[in-house]
Amino acid sequence: MKRSNELDVVDKVLSKAERLINEGRVVRVSDRLFYVIGDHMKYFVRVGPEGPHCMCEGFKKRGFCSHSIAVMMVLLGRYDVKVLEEKVRERLLRDRQLLGRGRKMR
Repeated sequence: MKRSNELDVVDKVLSKAERLINEGRVVRVSDRLFYVIGDHMKYFVRVGPEGPHCMCEGFKKRGFCSHSIAVMMVLLGRYDVKVLEEKVRERLLRDRQLLGRGRKMR
């Protein structure tokens, strides 16, 4: 039963990481620093010799999180840099439109 729960967590984290990328919520600041807009907060994910490190509670608890996994997907070439930049541009345009209508951004 425990193994099934662990796999569910991994599936959920992977799905969320892909969603964060597809929604343009992963922004490369530099080669070793990313800004990730999570569902509830915003995080900087720093990439060191051991891999990415996030300050969120999920990372502290499990040693990985959707934010750090999204960064790994980008670093491993799962998403082309131009695609990533386009996703961020699309999100910024959507957010600007929402602000113009007086709505809250996500």
